[in-house]
Amino acid sequence: MKPKDLKKQKIKNTRINDYEVTLLEIDLIHINYGLGSDHKYRSKKRSSITVNMVSKFFESLDGMEIEAEKDDLFDYFVVDKNFFEQMKRYRMVFCIERSESSTCGVITMFQIKKEKQE
Repeated sequence: MKPKDLKKQKIKNTRINDYEVTLLEIDLIHINYGLGSDHKYRSKKRSSITVNMVSKFFESLDGMEIEAEKDDLFDYFVVDKNFFEQMKRYRMVFCIERSESSTCGVITMFQIKKEKQE
C-alpha cells in the first residue's frame, strides 16, 4: 500500500536493469524522519534531503544492473553509492512495480555514516 503524501517528480529517462524509469514517487517524510519501532514516522527530523537530491541520486544510477528482491508485484532494490554532488555515501531503497515499470517508488534514502575504527 502506498503511503499518503508521496512527492511525484519527473526525471530524465533512467535505466535500471530492464526498466526505463521516468517518474519517481518519493516518500520524503520517511526519508527525512524515518520510522520508529511502532512503524509510524518519527517526530524528530533526521535529515534535510530534498526531492531534487533524490532525483539526482536516482538519475546517477542510470545503466546499473542491480540485484532485486521480488514479491508478487514489485522488484525491491537497495543501493549504496557515493553521491559526488554531496561528497558523501548514501543508501537508497526503492521499488518498481512490474506492471507500471516507468514509475519508481523511493522508499528511503539516507547518508551512510562512517563506522568508528577501534
